[in-house]
Amino acid sequence: MSRVRPPVDWERQALRSLLFAPGNHARRLERVGEFGSDVIVLDLEDAVANAEKIAARVPTRAALSTYTGSVVVTVRVNGESTRLQEGDIEAVLSPDLDCLMVPKVESVETLVRVSALLDRLERDAGIPEGQIRLLPIVETAVGLVRCEELALSAPPRVVTLVFGLGDFSVDIGVDLTRDATELLYGRSRVVVAARAGGLPAPIDGPYLDIHDIDGLVENSLLSRRLGFQGRVVVYPAQVEPVQRAYSELTEEELEQARRVVEAFEEAEAAGLASIQVDGRFIDYPLYHRARRRLQLHEALVASRT
Repeated sequence: MSRVRPPVDWERQALRSLLFAPGNHARRLERVGEFGSDVIVLDLEDAVANAEKIAARVPTRAALSTYTGSVVVTVRVNGESTRLQEGDIEAVLSPDLDCLMVPKVESVETLVRVSALLDRLERDAGIPEGQIRLLPIVETAVGLVRCEELALSAPPRVVTLVFGLGDFSVDIGVDLTRDATELLYGRSRVVVAARAGGLPAPIDGPYLDIHDIDGLVENSLLSRRLGFQGRVVVYPAQVEPVQRAYSELTEEELEQARRVVEAFEEAEAAGLASIQVDGRFIDYPLYHRARRRLQLHEALVASRT
């Protein structure tokens, strides 16, 4: 089995926007890779009616080899309780699949089981071990109160956590508002859990008002300040504003990040691992943060050329 696209460099890959397409809609599957999203998610779960879920596996699997470039190709399978999950995974396994998104995760055992299934399926298909990664969604009250355990005990395949804010708001019985104060606790807990588990910054859920671009940008900037690296997008027109919100630097921020990276790398070459830049103490964590901010900003600039 050959692979169409180069393997994902998970250390450098931007995960600012995750654009969904229903797995039973041929035209949307065809076009989802055209909008510049960092990640595309072919959905077998909520976007597909129950009666069509099994049939949707075929066009979803067929679409995997049609995408080119550096886009991360992901499939969201159905939840464990549906009894469709294992069949979904077996049906879409492909060398062109980068990641599985696993919904409504509430226990580490779910992730361990899915990871073990992938071990076997990759081995049988001749796919490099560990190629297909996992993005578990925390989207229930139970999932949230266990998110620290999920992050701390996550199998190596787990990229990071995703906060499913839509289903979470339904589960706890609140309405989503423009200022999102009702999500502050949930968002912050997922961020802290991911970082405590040594995972990269998590991914936020969608902004559901597709016509409110100003609200989308404001909400995404808040999400970025809280510690998320990107978010789910539900409409192609949301891709560019979201990627800008999660990666754009002002001229002042850009120059400061460059000064930090350049000064630290010069100091490191001389055997030092802590310095001062503009009167601020800089060590490895702050250096890595500045370097990552530069990478994301450069990815944004490159997408405009």
